[in-house]
Amino acid sequence: MSSVVVDILKELLFRNRDRRANPVLDGPMRPNSALEECPVLSTAITEPDDIAVATDGSAYVTAGRSVYRFNNADFSDPTVVAEFDGRATGVAAHPAGGVAVCVAGRGIALVGGPDEGRMLGIEGQGGLKCPTALVVGPEGDIYVCDGSRDNTPDRWAYDLMQKRRSGRVLRIGAGGGQVDVIAAGLGYPNGICVALDGSSLIVSEAWTHDLLRLPLGPAAAKHRPVAVQQNLPGYPARIVPYGTGYCLTMFALRTQLVDFVLTEDSYRRKMIERIEPAFWIAPALRSEGHYLEPVQGGGLKKHGSLKAWAPPRSYGLIIFLDDELEPESSLHSRVGGTCHGITGVATNGPEVFVASKGNSKIMQVTARLTQ
Repeated sequence: MSSVVVDILKELLFRNRDRRANPVLDGPMRPNSALEECPVLSTAITEPDDIAVATDGSAYVTAGRSVYRFNNADFSDPTVVAEFDGRATGVAAHPAGGVAVCVAGRGIALVGGPDEGRMLGIEGQGGLKCPTALVVGPEGDIYVCDGSRDNTPDRWAYDLMQKRRSGRVLRIGAGGGQVDVIAAGLGYPNGICVALDGSSLIVSEAWTHDLLRLPLGPAAAKHRPVAVQQNLPGYPARIVPYGTGYCLTMFALRTQLVDFVLTEDSYRRKMIERIEPAFWIAPALRSEGHYLEPVQGGGLKKHGSLKAWAPPRSYGLIIFLDDELEPESSLHSRVGGTCHGITGVATNGPEVFVASKGNSKIMQVTARLTQ
């Protein structure tokens, strides 16, 4: 049977299938254990979500409803500097000093700078239900990823399994002025940074596994996002410029099983209704080792060790991209590793700091590794 006939039959029988195959990890993204070898700076914070380095060199980390600050270069003795009613998620350095923090259900909080304690409330445009990441533009505007209008940040797995596409990118005028929606209908925008050209934004879209480009400023609302990198091997999270390129984090790896489940609407609905979320066939930030977790059959231990090619319940992945957003190299924590669920990244000169939410670690990467 010719491939043309097969494609026609697939279109007739599986109209809702994802037409982009799960890519193979090869070339610059060939699996390794480099992330396991990176120095761990702190394990004092439970489930760190994001990290940013302020202009004075202090590192700020969000976790739960709190913001922590490390004043020392050795990342010792974190201090709680802010607590909120909602979850503190994305954090970004502010040019005026301190950081700006996403607070779910509230808005953008300014911490550690001249406007310490100020909350930029998002009353219009439906509020800010699921903020995931933000960046301060060169003109002082704040650009925020609102991952979903249907689910809160802690319900991200529901958003994926429900196949939601209600994410947005918002622009908040300098000083907390007008709020504009510059992109909508996105599949969980989960990271944002100003591009190296200084005239556009790079946004990671988790559920479609893409990187998008948006123009800066109010004119962005008149342009559709342009996909500049598609069909990534995982679910992208935060992204930051690094040297002459970018550093992108992945909070989980794609698997054929999860991609298949996403095409089976009836099965997914029953799974959501009848099974605890911890045991769904869905991406996870870490494996708890519970006997009810899926995909264990392919990961049986042989001679006392879990094989690295076993199906990943969770995974750790950082990708270094060039100025064209093409992969150059990558750092992995494979099946059975201890650096999974990489959600946050920040740079300070040649240093790269990442947050492993899955294993509650702050880690440092000082250089790209060649494959």
